[in-house]
Amino acid sequence: MNKIILISKDVLRQDNFSCYGSKVFNTPNIDDLAKKGTIFLHHYAAAPSTAMAFTCMFSGLNAFELNRKDYREVKHFDQVPTLFDILQKKEYACNVIWDDSFVKLAYRFSKVFGNKTTKFFSLEIGQRVGPHKIDISKIQKGEDKNSLKKILDAVDSLLSKNKLFIWIHLPHVIKGCTGYGTDIDLLDLFIGEIRKRFNDDSIYITADHGQMNLEKGIPIYGHHVYESTIKIPLITPRINGVDKVTFPTSNVQLKDIIIYNKLEKQNYIYSDSQYYLQENRKLAIIKDNYKYIYNKSDRTEELYDIDFDTNENVNLLIDKFYDRNRLKYYNLEEIYYYPYWNNIQNIYHELKNEKDRIWKEGNWYATMAYKVYNFKKMGLANIRRFSVKKKLVRGRYNSTAKKTFYDK
Repeated sequence: MNKIILISKDVLRQDNFSCYGSKVFNTPNIDDLAKKGTIFLHHYAAAPSTAMAFTCMFSGLNAFELNRKDYREVKHFDQVPTLFDILQKKEYACNVIWDDSFVKLAYRFSKVFGNKTTKFFSLEIGQRVGPHKIDISKIQKGEDKNSLKKILDAVDSLLSKNKLFIWIHLPHVIKGCTGYGTDIDLLDLFIGEIRKRFNDDSIYITADHGQMNLEKGIPIYGHHVYESTIKIPLITPRINGVDKVTFPTSNVQLKDIIIYNKLEKQNYIYSDSQYYLQENRKLAIIKDNYKYIYNKSDRTEELYDIDFDTNENVNLLIDKFYDRNRLKYYNLEEIYYYPYWNNIQNIYHELKNEKDRIWKEGNWYATMAYKVYNFKKMGLANIRRFSVKKKLVRGRYNSTAKKTFYDK
């Protein structure tokens, strides 16, 4: 391929696309690409925050494999050749188109976009949402279409290049829209415009991470590795002759998929919420339909069958659940129907052993240096927030599990 275009969007969930089964959103252009290409049904971000996700997806390394140990401004990435490095060596003109806010944030904490030959288009296309109350009366008519025009003008300025790679990263919310999900129809319209300029077999669609959408009472993303935050869409040109990839995959495989059209099933898929010195780190390890989560701050464990329990409601390591109405405990195995209890002990030990194999925390001096840095940056209140102890219970198979909201 002489032209490759990768389109990603911040806080994008699989259920934002109708080809993933959404009953709310209608995305005909994206659905058509999925029908002609390959749709990945269980694709995961190696990290649920933007800068870490960028670093993993373009380097091909999981967070625990990186030399980086905490979240701070970094030097240019040189641990392995990145997707940008490889394509530049193949004489592709590499380009990045994104919102200007990413220059101050994600760029400083990742710097994984190749050498100085990469051209950046930093555009004012993002709508600030969440903690910023939007005055809807100030949103100008057609502002959303104007945001798309800025991106398309940048794309059009590059089309004369013989060998071309463009990565477009769209913001949380495209300017002119009002909140998460309100710009999905605009995204599909944008994909339709891109299809007029590029062949379908050169277009890749994905996300850096998802967002919780208030599931489990969690507002957005970044500090958790539940499905809504790390399970993301991936739609590519047809790969390995298959229309659907049904086994778990990671965005660290994106580099090989784009460059070599290569995909291999991995033994384990990992997602890490923080680097290894950070205190509030959560690590997910996925094997087939099972997900194990380890929480560094309180050393607790979670295990879910994500096919049987898609919303991750029942931690299979908790032995007893407390009923606040009846004021008594109930044995989980007797009140929760689950037909695969015989598998759980072996799965738990396998995934726990894999966690032990890859886990690292750093020595005392490195940890204290990070705490001092974080104290100066975030203040005492933030340090205390992450040091609060939660009530724990001894789970099955000698595990340690958090009590759920059902408990007293």
